[in-house]
Amino acid sequence: MLVVATGCGRSIERPDKSAALSTPVVSAPPSPPGLPVLGIDWGRASVVERPEEAFALPAPDASISSSGIGRSGHPQHFPGQAMMADVARTPAGGLISVGYVYPGWYPTAWTSSDGTVWKLRDMGRSEFTFPVSLAVGRSGAADVVVAVGRSGSHPQAWTSADGDAWTAHPVATVGDGAIAERMTTVAASADGFLAGGSLGPELFERHARFWQSADGVAWQPVPDDPEAFADAEVRSIVAFDAGYVAVGVTGSAQDITGSVAWLSADGRTWTRIDAPDLARGRAVALVEAPWGELIAVGSGLNEEEALAWTSPDGRSWSLAPSEPSRQYPGKIRMTDVVVAGDEVVGVGNYVGVQFGTATSWVTRDGRTWTQARNAPVQQQGEIYAVAAAPPGVVGVGSMGAPDNYIPTVLISPAR
Repeated sequence: MLVVATGCGRSIERPDKSAALSTPVVSAPPSPPGLPVLGIDWGRASVVERPEEAFALPAPDASISSSGIGRSGHPQHFPGQAMMADVARTPAGGLISVGYVYPGWYPTAWTSSDGTVWKLRDMGRSEFTFPVSLAVGRSGAADVVVAVGRSGSHPQAWTSADGDAWTAHPVATVGDGAIAERMTTVAASADGFLAGGSLGPELFERHARFWQSADGVAWQPVPDDPEAFADAEVRSIVAFDAGYVAVGVTGSAQDITGSVAWLSADGRTWTRIDAPDLARGRAVALVEAPWGELIAVGSGLNEEEALAWTSPDGRSWSLAPSEPSRQYPGKIRMTDVVVAGDEVVGVGNYVGVQFGTATSWVTRDGRTWTQARNAPVQQQGEIYAVAAAPPGVVGVGSMGAPDNYIPTVLISPAR
């Protein structure tokens, strides 16, 4: 499994190929009369611009190789593939997404005025550079869009006024730079921006990290806490109850062993919460529900079930009871969650023989979830992130994995 840090953004975990499996055991809810239903029925954006490399003709003497530059170890990978890692809505009502392009893994962004037509925006050509999480906040009197991620072995941030033009900013680390540090998530608050991530080798043990910034440009690393940050990576942060709550996973990138939460009044001093129910799965995204509770989503440790947790205060966490709507005989997971009106929508995918199928769930209590109907636009798709875009939601991700990663936007209710 290839793990690429992202954030609410989050780490994207490329699924391995599975053994042949049957059709989902969960039947779709009955068709309602009238219009498509939010979080249940999905359509595809009409235009998502792709990198120019995707349309380059191969040289006459080009041969297919399973290794080397431009192949990523898979003979079917072609240049110009891209993944949309996170999405956010601006105060003006537009939409912005960030992600990265293969080969080289260089950063890119997309903007859209209405969610249906998306245009590419340049973020630079530095290779092995991944913007993975977005937040929209204020810098003085102006709105600012902040993206965070990594470039090589160092954390990096980007700022933009509107998503069209971006400026990259190096981020200070706690360590000496000998071991990789990465930002995986960012949240906006009245005090500016708060990011989380980890320190650690690419595929091995991680140690949680936090950073603060007043404007998204200059970042100060939060002092290390050897006990509170041990054996963990931050995946999602929300401002909550005059402070912050974060969730993340424990273990290594190759062997996730559970989840953990943190609480902070100021973003600098954090209290670790090792709740027994969190230890039963991978919590990767977090939101405050309209009814005041916190909801975290993710999957079981082996991705055998999409999981959800609820908490009244960030200290005590309860795992939602198992239900057929979140089970599948292969791999199934939630990757992100968002508030849409008086509901909460979770997005993700399930994987059978080889290709993923994008899906979603809707809840009004965090404990019982209704799964989306399946439609052709969801086939071979993976939704990594979701944002509210009234009158519905917009999910971003890719189509065609593991052979191809074509940037894709899904919209619900289907238009």
